Amino acid sequence: MGVGHVPQDASGAQGEGAQLQRPQHRRTAGQQHLSGVARHRVRMARAKWAEDLVAAWYVREGYDIVARNWRCTRGELDVVSWRDGVLVVCEVKARRNGNQGDPFESITTQKIARLRRAAAMFVVELRDGVSPTSGGGLRLPIRELRFDAAAVLGGRVEVREAAF
Repeated sequence: MGVGHVPQDASGAQGEGAQLQRPQHRRTAGQQHLSGVARHRVRMARAKWAEDLVAAWYVREGYDIVARNWRCTRGELDVVSWRDGVLVVCEVKARRNGNQGDPFESITTQKIARLRRAAAMFVVELRDGVSPTSGGGLRLPIRELRFDAAAVLGGRVEVREAAF
C-alpha cells in the first residue's frame, strides 16, 4: 500500500517505563492559550531580559554601553558597547530552551546585512557629533568596528566575538 518499511519486530516500546515519543509542539503549555498580543508581549519581555543579561556581560568585561535597541530606517542594533577604541555591535538571540535550535543559526545573511547598514548609520551619527542615543553629543574615538552575536539559552549567556 506504500506506507513505508516497518521492521518485523517493531511491536512498540519494550522494557519498564518505556514510552513512545510524543509529537513535539512549537508552543509550551503555558503559551497555548495566549492571544497573539499576549504572546508578543511574552516574546518582547524575554528579548529585553536577554538584552539586559548581555549588556551586563559587556559591563563585566569592561565595556561601556553606548546604546540599546537603537533604531533607524536601516534596522535595529540590540546592544552597542565601546572599549579602547573598539565599537561593538551585538545581535542578541534568546531561547527558552534548545528545542527551537541553535540561536546563532537564526542570524541570517539578510539580518547581517541590515545590521551592517544600521551600524554604518550609527557610526556616521557618532562621527558627525549627533548623538544616536538620547544623551547629548557623544564622540568616541573608533578605530575598529566589531560585530558580535550573543545567545541567551535558559539564562546562560554565550557571546561570540567577531561573529560576522
